[in-house]
Amino acid sequence: MSEGFANGDAVYEIDVASEEIAQMLYRAIVPESEVAPTDRAKTKVSVRGSTLVLEIHAEDLTALRAASNSFLSWVHSCIRAMESVTGQKS
Repeated sequence: MSEGFANGDAVYEIDVASEEIAQMLYRAIVPESEVAPTDRAKTKVSVRGSTLVLEIHAEDLTALRAASNSFLSWVHSCIRAMESVTGQKS
């Protein structure tokens, strides 16, 4: 990494309606964290009660933005799919 570039960290805590929903989101999202398309960003996914936690560490801010956008989009898509199937807000 060249001088002048900053690395970055972001933590997203996404509260949902129940621990069961948080666990479903975890199972849907964790495979994406295990096989990253690049080594520039690493993501750890975990659950604390009814909260899904995404911890992203990136070598540069562009990678941090890209990883954040990807993971947040996947979470949003999963939530929308669950709402579509159950008819309930997560």
